[in-house]
Amino acid sequence: MTRNQLRRLVLDNGLRVLLAPNPTGASIGVAVHYGVGFRTEPKGHTGLAHLFEHLMIEGGHGAPPGGYLPQVQRAGGLGDAKTRQDSTVYYAAAPASALEMLLTLEADRMRSPRISLRNLRTQTAVIDEEIRLMVRNRPYGAFPWVLPRALHTRAENARDGYGETVDLAALDIPLCERFFIDHYAPGNALVTLTGAFDPAAAERVVRRHFEPLPGRPFVTAPDDFEPAPREDRQLSVTDPHAGLPAVAVGYRMPDPMTERADYLAHLVLAALLGQGRHALLRRGPAAPKGVASLSVGCGLFGLPLDTRGPDLLTLFAVYGGGGDGGADTGDSARVTDALDTALTTLAENGVEAGLLRATTARWAAGALRELGDPGTRAQLLGLREMLFGEAELTERLPELVRDEVTAEQVSRAAARLRSSHRAVVRFVPRPAATATETETLTGTATASGRREAAV
Repeated sequence: MTRNQLRRLVLDNGLRVLLAPNPTGASIGVAVHYGVGFRTEPKGHTGLAHLFEHLMIEGGHGAPPGGYLPQVQRAGGLGDAKTRQDSTVYYAAAPASALEMLLTLEADRMRSPRISLRNLRTQTAVIDEEIRLMVRNRPYGAFPWVLPRALHTRAENARDGYGETVDLAALDIPLCERFFIDHYAPGNALVTLTGAFDPAAAERVVRRHFEPLPGRPFVTAPDDFEPAPREDRQLSVTDPHAGLPAVAVGYRMPDPMTERADYLAHLVLAALLGQGRHALLRRGPAAPKGVASLSVGCGLFGLPLDTRGPDLLTLFAVYGGGGDGGADTGDSARVTDALDTALTTLAENGVEAGLLRATTARWAAGALRELGDPGTRAQLLGLREMLFGEAELTERLPELVRDEVTAEQVSRAAARLRSSHRAVVRFVPRPAATATETETLTGTATASGRREAAV
């Protein structure tokens, strides 16, 4: 996608609009990003960004009985929301005929969300249940949150999306209303439309529903500077729900703005190490023995370029431990030693050309498949526009990875990791009666899968 295929608008109230029409198909995607995430939460009020997402998903005061989601579903669509480090997004995919309805609902909650004491208590209880299911009663629930807590020194960069239990319990209506005023102004938002629509007609609909919203000042995101780690960190987390021991390893990623080429090389490096059946740590002489499952990825939620701030390349491996169910440091050392050997080999000998081509082609194909869904495409275009002013990066990313990341860049990335300080966290199975360390280390963290659904 080239820049002149997108239409960018800025309304008088500061709202940015991105129109990305696609003449094929019969559906549309709508995403509304706000420049606020859990990195932006006021001190002492962790969890507020995620809780407010839950309040907003109910819709605005003009929404019909039942709120936002039932209305979207009755039109044949799907909708949801996500809170991330630097942004919160509300998104939907629906038949093209639902465009005006979706924009009406989005403008309504941007104007005046339905915030009530009953809604606040209901959504706080929902989040408490999420924490119970996804963290406290889920094996390895501390991953990946314990890694940024180990590597980052600033509280804003070490937060999880759920927040601390004591902070959640103290949230009230005035705090939520202040959060809305501070962060949900039109000037801190971006509306993205994708799919089967006429750009001129869509612009008229956008202006009709969003231009009447008054502009107002908003609180900008804090400085996210994070010094590089100065030492390795080694931690052990007792986990009463883990059937086998596991190990997580985290490294700082390059800056996505100032070190873009190095960042992309790290994406390919992660894929070479742990993604696909030919990954170096999955088969062949470099693969550690006795590993039940292994994943390597970039980004806290497994999605590249979804934050402006410090981010991580992570490895997570579950392996067969000792017969008593305790920590087998020998097995975890085999995983980290295998990782170190693979990094050293790539740094010194490079990567075979055929393996690099196959890896980058597979990565690019997966990224392109995601863009086939208009709802996902709207989210990703809007995300990169909100964070970097580069919506086109979403369309170009598969090509950049496939055609421009070189073997030399991957070797430099491997050498950079091999010489970097890292965090290594061992997950130790223990009976529930003795498991107190997990709560101390991780607070109320979430688990990872693709790491999309949790927060």
